[in-house]
Amino acid sequence: MGKISGPCKAAAKKKFEVWPSAYASGWGVRCTKAGGPGKMGKSKKKK
Repeated sequence: MGKISGPCKAAAKKKFEVWPSAYASGWGVRCTKAGGPGKMGKSKKKK
């Protein structure tokens, strides 16, 4: 199990009122896997 990256953790703390929480932690993990807070919500194009 990896750790949540620093930028994603900071963005999750700003986005959610309670840290740590299940929702904020889950968002942080998805953010880290996506490649950072700037890439959240942007889907990859399939060819």
